[in-house]
Amino acid sequence: MDPNRQKRQEAIRALINIALMEGAVLIIVVLIYLQTENITYLVGGVVASSIIFAPLFYRWFRAHGPALKPAAEKTRDE
Repeated sequence: MDPNRQKRQEAIRALINIALMEGAVLIIVVLIYLQTENITYLVGGVVASSIIFAPLFYRWFRAHGPALKPAAEKTRDE
């Protein structure tokens, strides 16, 4: 298997896992809001999940971003 393809698959899998975790947290926040009908729980939960998951997305981008870039193409001048 191509090492670049394997790196891309690992990067995508990691991104999907982060997105699923954030989605689960947001679903819990919405359920708490629906039970309590207190808008501060909804706003606070969305802000808190953003504070929690923004560094995870940033770390993912720093670690796996280069693996998703296409291979260097030949320039048109050559």
